[in-house]
Amino acid sequence: MSASEHILRNLIKIVAILLAGVLLFIIGSMIGFGVVGDGNPFSVLLPGVWRHILEFMQ
Repeated sequence: MSASEHILRNLIKIVAILLAGVLLFIIGSMIGFGVVGDGNPFSVLLPGVWRHILEFMQ
């Protein structure tokens, strides 16, 4: 295995882990917003909701 193949495999692993993390964050946010917060789980994907969350944190 050459060095470029090794780097490419590691890069693919890193990207896959980052994508899995983003997906799990979105799923967790949907569960938290929909089940715990009694809201529509899909509304967590709207930009206005994130604006409100960020304003609340400031």
